[in-house]
Amino acid sequence: MDTRVFRTFAFVMILVSLGVLACDVPFLASTLGGKPTVTIQSPANGSVFREGEEVIIQSTAKDQNGIVRVELAVDGSVVRTDAPPVPQGQASFTLIQKWKASPGAHTLSVRAFNASGTASDPAFVSVSVAISSAAASPVPTGPLADPTSAPTLTIPLPTLSPTAEATATRRPPTVPPRTPTVTAPPGVWALSIRMDPAEPKRGAPPTFYVTFLNSTGKLAQYRWFVYVYRPEERRPMGETSKIPNDFPPGTFELPAPADWAIRGPGPCEPFVARVAWHDRESNQTTEFSKPDGSGSPTVAFQVCP
Repeated sequence: MDTRVFRTFAFVMILVSLGVLACDVPFLASTLGGKPTVTIQSPANGSVFREGEEVIIQSTAKDQNGIVRVELAVDGSVVRTDAPPVPQGQASFTLIQKWKASPGAHTLSVRAFNASGTASDPAFVSVSVAISSAAASPVPTGPLADPTSAPTLTIPLPTLSPTAEATATRRPPTVPPRTPTVTAPPGVWALSIRMDPAEPKRGAPPTFYVTFLNSTGKLAQYRWFVYVYRPEERRPMGETSKIPNDFPPGTFELPAPADWAIRGPGPCEPFVARVAWHDRESNQTTEFSKPDGSGSPTVAFQVCP
């Protein structure tokens, strides 16, 4: 082959190779150095909660290199860090993180980290927390009247002898009355739900315990059970067996049958549980609610391998 032709051919091949490499560099950089992504499914932006309420933050983080850590921050301060059950990380990791609501406007943010230590851009939602009714109605703390500085009303007594002197009676200061304790209206209410174990495993049924309040003053009977939901779904995906129980007056705790579980292999999955009762005569199912009318009590949890 002629030397000049060979040099021309070699020069063209070098230019083509450089062009291909230039096209591949951005792709390789995005693949090897890309950021994880994270989205917040709940709560919705602008949600309102009450002081002391347990706020449930559900998020999903994704990365091809594997998510190894997820941070929850409130107003820029990290309040919780969670990792998937797989040490090397998961390509997709959905989890529930909890925060106890404090009064005011807050910004919740979630940030994920992959196996190479790269952090995602944070996902944000803004929430508002209202002061609880007990905190909103403090006992009056105004200054008490000083009985020694109060004017004395003098009533003329013509029948008294000149030597008699009227003596003002000192009275103790009046203490403002305490704020009365709020009581539940007559009815049967569900106050809270807990579960044992708090972090159940696949194939191992947990036991749900519900605290009830019967404020009717008399014995009641209900056929009750626990619904289990996926957080993003409105329809329940499972339930415990319905069980009839006596509900005596006062506050008490009852266990639900331990016969609900997630079977088979799989990653960690988030769920929410609520309590309801079933009326056989009308074939209607109704969720128990809290005495303050804020809806049914819930417990959020994860089932992991």
